[in-house]
Parts: sequence; structure tokens; C-alpha cells
Amino acid sequence: MDITFAHYRNRFCMFRTYYALAVGKVKADGINMKVIELPDPPSKEQEDALINGDVQAANLYLPNFLRRKLQGAPILGLATEWKSTLKGNGVFVLTDGPVKTPKDLEGRLIATHQGMHAIHKYLLRRTYGLDDEKLRWEGYPQEKLLGVLQSGKADAVVLLDQFFFRGEVAPGVRCLYTDGEAWQKLTGFDEMIKHMVAAREDLLRDNPGIKDVLLRAFRESFAYSERNLEEVADVFLSRYEGDREALLASARYPRIEFTFTKKEQKLAQEEMQLLVDVGQIPRSAPIASLFAV
Repeated sequence: MDITFAHYRNRFCMFRTYYALAVGKVKADGINMKVIELPDPPSKEQEDALINGDVQAANLYLPNFLRRKLQGAPILGLATEWKSTLKGNGVFVLTDGPVKTPKDLEGRLIATHQGMHAIHKYLLRRTYGLDDEKLRWEGYPQEKLLGVLQSGKADAVVLLDQFFFRGEVAPGVRCLYTDGEAWQKLTGFDEMIKHMVAAREDLLRDNPGIKDVLLRAFRESFAYSERNLEEVADVFLSRYEGDREALLASARYPRIEFTFTKKEQKLAQEEMQLLVDVGQIPRSAPIASLFAV
């Protein structure tokens, strides 16, 4: 059986997770898997490729999966892909700038890779008491955000993955808060589901047992990267610009397990309500109805 799997482009944590599958060092039982990379949100190219059948499985940003699934897309969640912990996704400001606390962001411009950032908007309102209607947002490619902050084009930026680490070591820049810290203060959960894997409903219907085959292959591919992280970083740097130290450090930020435990289901349900509250999805639904559990 031939299957094409898509993940987001120029994101080291995702690249390294699927590297072994992409180059054939790990194989899924009975499946010839092609791994491709498609643009990061706000592009909808990856979602559309899965919904239209151009690919049969993909990792998706959880809010985007929920939105498209609630609109009737013929896809089902399989498991979480990676969950952010207390590091790896945060709001950065200038060390000597006017923003000293999260409350100081009110009325200021925040730059992110997707423009208005639903999760940070919610956290700033609920955890830190900001009037989020007074926030201003602007979108830039992730790799340009640190420069946008340092040049004064924005009062704060959201950095993630390897770019988070670059912010941590950049002179004159500091992390104001991480989403994990704010989420834990608000809910008690020590992680957030950011990305998950989904497959087409017809693939799951016509191939009983394929969910377990895919998840096992994803875990084996990730395990390969854990053993060979230097090798994977070399390949990534041959394709994309980046800082080796940042890549290797950022690989340790998310928790990657390819599971959907009862705890994760409760977490996903809580995040769904967050997205309803900020108007990113129209309604909530039982999370188990959206996943192949």
C-alpha cells in the first residue's frame, strides 16, 4: 500500500520526528510511505491536501484540525503528535523595553507567525487579565520574528521550536512568559497539545488496524531521531538555515509520544473550550467523536 504523509516545513521537531520514515531507515509494516513537507499555518495547504485526498495522513495544528473537522471534513484524529511543556513557546520582549509584565502588552503590537494567536490571546486575557481587544497582531515568517523584535517593529513576538532557543540566548531579549507557564497557572495542566496526527476516514475504514501500524511507525521514526539527533540536524541544516545549538536544544522542549490517553482527551477538551471562547471554532463537541479512539 502506498501512503503519503505530510508534515510542516522548516520545523525541526517535526522534521526529526519523521526523518527515518522519509529516508527509509524505518518502514511501516506493509506500507510504502512517502513523507513530504508543506507550508506552516496560516497556510491551509496541508489541511487541504489531507481533506482533498492528495495525502492520506498528516500532522495538523490542533486548532486547525478541530475547525475543519467540525466543518465536516472527512478526517479523524489518531493521536497527539507533540505537546508543549513549560518551554518551547513563549512571548519575548526587549530586556530594556517598556514591557515589564504581561499586563504591559495591552495596546501593543505582538508579532507571530500566524498573526492573531488564539492561544496567547486567551492566556493573556484569562491568566494575566488583559483586555485582549486592545492587543494588536501582525504576521511574519517565524525565522524573521526575532529580528522584528530587535528592530523595534513589534513590542513582542511569539517564538517557538528552535526560534525559542535563539530568543533565549539573544542579547537584549528576554522571555516574558511561556504558554506552558500561563496554561499551568490557569488550568493545572503542565502541557498543551499543539500538534496531532490525522488520517482520512476512508483510509481508516478500508484498512482495519492501520491506525496502530502508523502510530508504531511514527514512534519508531522518532526513536531513531533520539538515537541519531546529530545526524538528523546535519541533514536539516543542509536544507534550511539554522543554528545547530538551537536545533539540538529545541528538540528537547516538546513531549512527543503519539498517544491519546484519558488525560490527553481531557486536555484536548479543555483546549477546545479555549478555542470556542476566543471565537476560533464555532462550538465544542465530545473530543472522542473527532478521534479514532
